[in-house]
Amino acid sequence: MEVFVWNMVISFQLLFIILSSVIFLYLREKSFKYYFLYNICLMIYVISRDDIFYYDAQNFFSIFLTKPKAEIFMHILNFYIQIVFYTFYSMFALYFLDLDKRAKKFFIKVVSILKFITFLFLILGILCYFLENSVLYVSFYTFLYLPVMLSIFFISVSRAIRVSGKHKDFFLFGVCAYVFCALIAFAGTFIPSLNMRNPINYFYVGIILETIFFSLGLAYKIKLINDEKNRVNTLVIKHKHQQQITKLQGLVEGEEKERKRWAEELHDGISGDLTAIKMNIAVLKKTNKTPENSWVLNELTEVIDKSCLQLREISHNLSPSTVTNYGLLHAVKQFCGEVGALHKIKILCKFSGGKISISESIETHIYRIIQELVNNIVKHSEATEAKVEIINNSLGITISVEDNGKGFSGQGISPGIGLNNINSRVSFLNAELHRKSNSQGSLYTLYIDSDKMPAS
Repeated sequence: MEVFVWNMVISFQLLFIILSSVIFLYLREKSFKYYFLYNICLMIYVISRDDIFYYDAQNFFSIFLTKPKAEIFMHILNFYIQIVFYTFYSMFALYFLDLDKRAKKFFIKVVSILKFITFLFLILGILCYFLENSVLYVSFYTFLYLPVMLSIFFISVSRAIRVSGKHKDFFLFGVCAYVFCALIAFAGTFIPSLNMRNPINYFYVGIILETIFFSLGLAYKIKLINDEKNRVNTLVIKHKHQQQITKLQGLVEGEEKERKRWAEELHDGISGDLTAIKMNIAVLKKTNKTPENSWVLNELTEVIDKSCLQLREISHNLSPSTVTNYGLLHAVKQFCGEVGALHKIKILCKFSGGKISISESIETHIYRIIQELVNNIVKHSEATEAKVEIINNSLGITISVEDNGKGFSGQGISPGIGLNNINSRVSFLNAELHRKSNSQGSLYTLYIDSDKMPAS
């Protein structure tokens, strides 16, 4: 039975040496580096508990030392290995229970104590070796090291219960079982009156229980780590998206300001000049009425009237004041009417649903998208009829722009400034734009989700 338990412990240690190293390489968590070192030292200790390995090591050291000194050295080394793997295990536990993040001051103090006591017992081990008194070292271990470590253990457990995550439950149960079994093994070894046969088996059982419950805690811990990574990745993606939206908003706002400036320049500059020319021609008509030039003056007047109408349309398209003054629906209806009259195309506007309550900025973006789609129909589709429909409900706004033109294949066509402008505004609105086209016409459908719509 003892051999079976010993073999099981060795198997567990080999498994967890591999497991802890792989997890450390994957997660880069400090806790698993210390768990890897703990398993290495524990493996050395467990192997040394076999008499064959123990005496082989003692005979090896007796080559360099005298046999009595080799015995003292091995006795001291056997206990110091325990101190080292308990230190590594304690460091691992502190990190695993997230005390480095949730109880930082406590964590720093405990780590300092662990490092100090490990170094102290190294010095004491060297001293006891030169004094040739391994029993004294065992006394230091029993009456100094164990009380300090048990105090750290109980305080750390109470602190972890208060501040650590849910993964602590499995782990703390395994640790308590491990410490309890280790204390029984220690007591059975050094208190003969207990009459315990092979007390080291209790230590082995403690290792097995600890690894089993640690496995459950580890699974939960990895889930928490992955959840945290996913949360951070989501925040990063959201932040990048917000940066893109902010940048896009700046570009679009800059574009609107530039459009407004050009509209004002056209209205106040060229349009004013044309009006002045028209007035001068009217004066010429009155003062210089001759058959030779009357038809020229009439033709010039018609050209100027047409140019003024085109300038008015361009100016209106650049800076649609009706959106600001009367809202989206009125602006779209007026735009479609003017375009239809100018280009001899029948454009039907249809609205349904409740009142659209959105910011002026978003109304302008929607107007620009409709404007660009209608202009594309006029320029490229050869359509005779078109329809713009806006449907508003509690879930969002659906906009469709349809025509009976020749359609498009979409292959080999690179998006121009107009389509890029549409796509930019669709991205800003967090909307979805779908298009269908065949030889009977084209259909663009824009869906704007109320929950995803930007604030302004």
